[in-house]
Amino acid sequence: MSSDKINRRKALERTSILLGGVLTTSIWTGVLSGCEAPKELDWSPKFMTRDEAMLTEIIVDILIPRTETPGASDALVHRFIDEMLDGYFNPGEQKTVRDGLTELQETGFSDLSNNKRIEVLLDLSGKAGQGSPESFFQLMRSTTLLGYFTSEVGATQALAHDPIPGTYEGCIPINKYGGKSWSES
Repeated sequence: MSSDKINRRKALERTSILLGGVLTTSIWTGVLSGCEAPKELDWSPKFMTRDEAMLTEIIVDILIPRTETPGASDALVHRFIDEMLDGYFNPGEQKTVRDGLTELQETGFSDLSNNKRIEVLLDLSGKAGQGSPESFFQLMRSTTLLGYFTSEVGATQALAHDPIPGTYEGCIPINKYGGKSWSES
């Protein structure tokens, strides 16, 4: 080991000196385990309850997760869904979404691991269309996609975007310009 490298023990000693001494065990446990505080809403939903809004944020992040591009919650799609429910969805669609969110809350969806959440949503997607013409899953998926790809984040980072497009080229292979669909300004 070279002398210019620092080991974990030395890093912890230096950090404790910088912070003015030894911290309590619970603080160190939290720092070293990388724990997160429970998520709180930083906005006030218009249609949904706070719990429904937090559940919606989980759902949209499963449908469009953060990868090399921002995810759906980064584009504030959960807020978009709340706006759509408040001002544009008809009462039947509102009831479908509210009932679906209530059912997921009752099953403890928020407490499941991410893989189990994906399984639950895959199960819902398999049932989509078997009941009403617009199922809970269909409404959530279509509104999530609409909200994401019409947001600034989705239109400029997930889709290829050219604010001042050049000449018109019809019938070109999608891979010619990076393999992404194009958004419109």
